Amino acid sequence: MRLGADLLNLTGGKRVPLILQTEAAECGLAALAMVAGYHGLQCDLSGLRRQFSLSLKGMTLKTLIGMADQLGLAGRALRLDLEHVPQLHLPAILHWEMNHFVVLTKAGGGKYSISDPARGERVIGNDEFSRAFTGVALELRPTSNFKTADLRERLRITQLWTRIEGLGSALAQTVFLSLLLQAFVIASPFYLQIVIDDILPRFDLDLLAVLAVGFGLFALINGAAGALRQRLILTAGSLMGFQMAANLARHLLKLPIPYFEKRHAGDIISRFGSIIPIQSALTTGIVGAIIDGLMALVTLILMFFYSTLLGLIATAAVGVALAMRAALFPIMKARSAEAIVTQAKQDSYLIETVRGVTALRLAGAESDRHALWQNKMAETANAKLSLGRLSISFQLVNDVLFGIEHIVTIYLAARLAFDGGFSVGMIFAFLTYKQQFVTRATALADRWIEFRMLSLHLERLADIALTDQDRGFERQPFEAREGDFKGAIALDDIKFRYAPSEPYVLDGLSLNIAPGEHVAITGPSAGGKSTLVKIILGLMEPEAGEVLIDGEPLTKFGLTRYRKQVAAVMQDDQLFAGSLADNIALFDPKPDTDRVESCAKTAAIHDEIIRMPMRYETLVGDMGAALSGGQKQRVLLARALYRQPKILVLDEGTAHLDTELETRVSNAIASLNITRIVIAHRPETIRRASRAVLLAGGKIHRLELGGPPAMGQGDTIALVQKSP
Repeated sequence: MRLGADLLNLTGGKRVPLILQTEAAECGLAALAMVAGYHGLQCDLSGLRRQFSLSLKGMTLKTLIGMADQLGLAGRALRLDLEHVPQLHLPAILHWEMNHFVVLTKAGGGKYSISDPARGERVIGNDEFSRAFTGVALELRPTSNFKTADLRERLRITQLWTRIEGLGSALAQTVFLSLLLQAFVIASPFYLQIVIDDILPRFDLDLLAVLAVGFGLFALINGAAGALRQRLILTAGSLMGFQMAANLARHLLKLPIPYFEKRHAGDIISRFGSIIPIQSALTTGIVGAIIDGLMALVTLILMFFYSTLLGLIATAAVGVALAMRAALFPIMKARSAEAIVTQAKQDSYLIETVRGVTALRLAGAESDRHALWQNKMAETANAKLSLGRLSISFQLVNDVLFGIEHIVTIYLAARLAFDGGFSVGMIFAFLTYKQQFVTRATALADRWIEFRMLSLHLERLADIALTDQDRGFERQPFEAREGDFKGAIALDDIKFRYAPSEPYVLDGLSLNIAPGEHVAITGPSAGGKSTLVKIILGLMEPEAGEVLIDGEPLTKFGLTRYRKQVAAVMQDDQLFAGSLADNIALFDPKPDTDRVESCAKTAAIHDEIIRMPMRYETLVGDMGAALSGGQKQRVLLARALYRQPKILVLDEGTAHLDTELETRVSNAIASLNITRIVIAHRPETIRRASRAVLLAGGKIHRLELGGPPAMGQGDTIALVQKSP
């Protein structure tokens, strides 16, 4: 990877915007957004996701061409050799490393500028390009239907917090105290000038003592004001940071389940880190910008009061430094984004490694996994090195620029002193004011960069904050009332697929479940059973058809009302760090201990819990690591029963139990007289149901309990398939 002028755009022409993917399999969508942005259609991934549904399986080139066509871009797929790549119409989308899409923005001289949705912008050579490029490219050109527009949805800072009592007053006090501090800074050069020009030549010790005492008191006041200012900033920043993080976490927990399924945990966690620079910018940043701006203006006036020539020299040097900062900002933003994303990937990889350490130990694959993690860490280090090298290069030029400016200023000031236009004290005072001006002006420019960089952090937070909440948290028609809920479920002609380019998982499925009925659903693996359960629970919306609860569409019935009556044990459910009682009551602020024990007895885990040294206060460890698979599953079942549901859904919820224990649990739940929907493969589990159905080919087929094995189902289900 190389950082150079190849990535700078100093001509003011069109530039390919860098858009980094958020979901695990949306590199094609991000690449399409970058090319569309280059041609004038500025769009973000959240908007494209709403327009084009994607699954975790990614997309094909054919799908990508279809999406481009809907945006008004004509696609032309090519297969070409390396020597023909510079002839492509750029920017072009390249198929990369057999499982990825990137955007080629420049090619020539053995160098290729790549905008990678996963890693950011980089320049690579022939060898690396040849290894990664599969030979397939997609050229995109605007058609007559293409329209330029800015469709990006931006997150406003004010959307991250509600009203904070006393924040405005604290910031106003901070500004006042900061101005008081600057008065000492402005007065100090006068003290130096008076001492050098008036006191030293006359040996006036009395005046020196008076000045020393006066400025000493000023220094004490200055120190006290500085300490108070820091306390105000600390308090305001803590309040703001706490509220932003709390609001974002509250919204995150209300997002649809597919949001979490399509993202890595480390990436989601890393987005909360973007709160810190926003908090800093809104407290120290705003106050600092106000003070730096005022001080730069005051010291500029004072410099010109001393000498117009010397003031112009300092102003010119600062102007050059500001121009360099502005020119480097786009690449600094891109490099910062790359560093953040690679760090998030490294963290996600480490989290996955820790979670799967048992599998690694059994396979003896620790070294291989460690090597792969080192590769992730190297990518992070390289991204940070690129950003660091850019900063070092800029600082070098900046230091040389102001070093030369300082030498020229001293030389000309000395010439003015020789001519009688400056005294020695005036030289010292001017240099002090000049240094203050340079420091404040460059600090103001840095604040400007900091505020501009907030767009990067707001974009990352927007992925959480601007994603629509799950429908269950929308305003509901009315609250549940005792006796309102009967629990009849009807699925009417349900169709569902994870993306328009994929086949239907559920295709015209219909199923009626009466209140109190025990229904077993079986079928081949990956046949859509868990998807069906999620639709029944309201975790996913069908593409077509309706879910009816007590004869009303679920959307009208109200998800909040519905979920108060439903509980489930899903395949991927986990326990949380805490005690067994905490987990059964799901950390209820006012747990009912009698109900906790009753649910544990129903789930056949009570006897084992009371044999533990700490009984219900026994800690379960991280994600239930202290429990066996069967114990964990029964605690999860007790947790579901604690909610006193009218409908209980078990997606392989007793698969880890032996037949005898499963029978005990099933009989205990049957006595509760609630509706049960069970996903199962065991013949014994299926036979316990009052009705069994087979999910195959996206449709429901009736099954008759008992009899010989069905054709094609092996010995998994000893059931006879009938026609619907």
